[in-house]
Formats: sequence, structure tokens, C-alpha cells
Amino acid sequence: MKTKLVLAFLSACVVAGSAAAFAETLYPVQGPMAAQAPPPVMKAAFHGTTSGNFSLVQTNGESFQAKWTTITASFINNKTLENPASYLPQPNLAFAWDTVYGQGYFVGQVLGNRIRQVVATGDRGTVIQVEMQQSFGQQAGVYNGVAVDSKGNVYKVVW
Repeated sequence: MKTKLVLAFLSACVVAGSAAAFAETLYPVQGPMAAQAPPPVMKAAFHGTTSGNFSLVQTNGESFQAKWTTITASFINNKTLENPASYLPQPNLAFAWDTVYGQGYFVGQVLGNRIRQVVATGDRGTVIQVEMQQSFGQQAGVYNGVAVDSKGNVYKVVW
């Protein structure tokens, strides 16, 4: 009986002490990376549940690490992809949500909801901003999102 109690206690401690890690895949949908054949696919990771660490390694070897946080998408940011180097970071990526998921998606599915957001600078100077939200009508823990970098790429992000 004591063995079962000790094992249950240890299991609870391990679960409570571990940080969740969510691995995302970034697919370029617009910009120079999307024009490559085949377009490169990248993996990123969000560690933590309401905030934590973000990491990404691009196919060219550039490495990104930053802290992510949860925010509420509370207004529409109308900045678009004109001069990529000058617009990051943005309060939100409304234009990218609409580019990836269809016109009106940001207003209909993201605005007013809690999203994960991170802005990271790579070890070669590229800036990337990523936003993720839990998908509606999906299983718990299924996320979708967008990303934009300072080289003019827009990405669809899927977990």
C-alpha cells in the first residue's frame, strides 16, 4: 500500500515540476522561402504553459531563442508586409492571420482571444514574430498560428 502511495506522489511531483513543450512546424506561404522548391519546413518549440522559452533553428542554421508570453489580441493592427525589416515587432499579426487562413480570420477567430506571442532575434540578425492560438472546434492542445520574419516571409504555424 505504501509503495503505491509513494509512486503516486512521485508521479504527481514529476508532472507538476515538468514544463510542457509544444513543437510547432513552420511552413512558408509567402516570401522568398515560399518561392524555393521545395519550400523549407522548420520546427520550433514553445516550452511552458502560460509563458516560457521559445526556440527555433532555421534550415540555414540560424538559431533563435527568446521568452514567449500569453497576450489578448485586443485590436486590429493594420501594418502589412511592405518593408519587412521595419515593422517587427508588431502588437499583433492581423494581416498574417488573414493571409494564411483567409480574409476576416483575425477578426472572426483571433480578436479578443488569448494567444501565445514571441519576438526572437536570430544569431545572424533575422527577427521573427510568432503567434499561436488553440484551434476552435479541435481537440484540446491543438494549436495553429502564423509567423513573420524580417526577410519578408510569412509562415503558417501548425502544432
